[in-house]
Amino acid sequence: MTIEQTVTIPADYRIFLELPRSIPIGARAKVSVAIPTVFDSQSSSSPNKKSFRGILKGKGITVDQFREMQNEDKTLEEAAESRLYSEIR
Repeated sequence: MTIEQTVTIPADYRIFLELPRSIPIGARAKVSVAIPTVFDSQSSSSPNKKSFRGILKGKGITVDQFREMQNEDKTLEEAAESRLYSEIR
């Protein structure tokens, strides 16, 4: 089952998730949240790049290198989850 909904980000930056009652209590589920922005990720004026500046300051890596590291981490996490779910079955 896939549930997808487009939301407007509220002033308090909080969203809530209500699941369908057809999902059994105690069932295991993988929940993913993807938050793509409408800003050009290559633009130097992008809010995403500005927010990375503090994280990367003095680290000697670029935003693009940092994002590549994040992608590598995500790949490793997905592989670990896949192994875990295959062991559970």
